[in-house]
Amino acid sequence: MTVVARRTQQQRREATVGKLLSATIDCLVDHGYRETSIGRICVRAQVSHGGLFRHFASRTALLGAATDEILRRHIENLRELLKSPQDTDDYIENLVNFCRAATRDRTSAAWREIIVASRTDEELRTAIEPAVRGFEDAVMTVAEKLPQVDMDSREFGTLILSFLHMFDSEASTVVVFETLDIEAYRHKWCVELLKSAFEKKSS
Repeated sequence: MTVVARRTQQQRREATVGKLLSATIDCLVDHGYRETSIGRICVRAQVSHGGLFRHFASRTALLGAATDEILRRHIENLRELLKSPQDTDDYIENLVNFCRAATRDRTSAAWREIIVASRTDEELRTAIEPAVRGFEDAVMTVAEKLPQVDMDSREFGTLILSFLHMFDSEASTVVVFETLDIEAYRHKWCVELLKSAFEKKSS
């Protein structure tokens, strides 16, 4: 008979927190910020109210952690993309594609729910600020560790952030209507901007 090793307390804690964060993100996507209640999150995560509050002091604290998790996933995906060997043209094309795809990802819809709500909620702004700052810092750190990028790392990081902001706005309106030719122009503009920056640095 196979004996299944019992999970440690730390493993159980991480599993519960993971379920709560995933449930929070899913609720934000499916129901919006206002309807993402503690009760709804607990039902989705199959965790009791007491179990939730053992890990998070409040709904706001949980939303702050969910924001951090969303941005952590994006950074991990960006690292995976940029560390793979590619020629410059493929590198630029794939980076622009990543920025658009990341902002249209399901988790980014949850991110936008939180960001919009934070405009009028000071407590929420305070809770998510470390995650947002950390994300920008992480993008800059990724840029600094890319020896194949022949341009100033701060400039490269700023370009990535700017593309993400632009495509994030696009993702907000595309659910209402799409303008495919404008989307194509945006992609072309981003590619040309990156190529120009590379050439300027190399010259």
